Amino acid sequence: MANFNEQILRAWDEWEQETGAEASNPDDFVTWAMEKKKFVPQLQDIRRLLRKQVATALRQATRMDDAGFSYRAKQCVTVMEEGLQLRLWFDTDISGTPNLRQKAVRQRRDGIANDVYRAVCDVEHMNKVFPGDPRLNFFPDFSEDIEEHRAAELASSDKDEEDAA
Repeated sequence: MANFNEQILRAWDEWEQETGAEASNPDDFVTWAMEKKKFVPQLQDIRRLLRKQVATALRQATRMDDAGFSYRAKQCVTVMEEGLQLRLWFDTDISGTPNLRQKAVRQRRDGIANDVYRAVCDVEHMNKVFPGDPRLNFFPDFSEDIEEHRAAELASSDKDEEDAA
């Protein structure tokens, strides 16, 4: 029996063949899949949806540092407790042990490194599959991007202070 992800992928492949579209909107796919009874939400899906909504709200919570840049107010760390993998959240200003904070930073860095690795592999593959097209580039050094984001954020906070005065 195929797991749920495999069922979705099979249905997506069927939908792609049926529509023949070059690129597809997942919302359109969900409408099609529900109409065709390819999959329907289970009771546990509602709980999962609410957990995702809570996690999204926590992930998006930001505060301003005294230096003028924003940071995430809540951080997530994945831990194993009694054989279960749990995602625990803590407030970066008032809670979280040094061990949890370090683990959260390490897990976040590992996740970013994995995303960058996947992007590099994807670009290499697309360049190989479409050799006649202009070459795609992906530069994994984000130092300049960080500097640009920081400068833009500081400039924006300076403008907000000027507007408030």
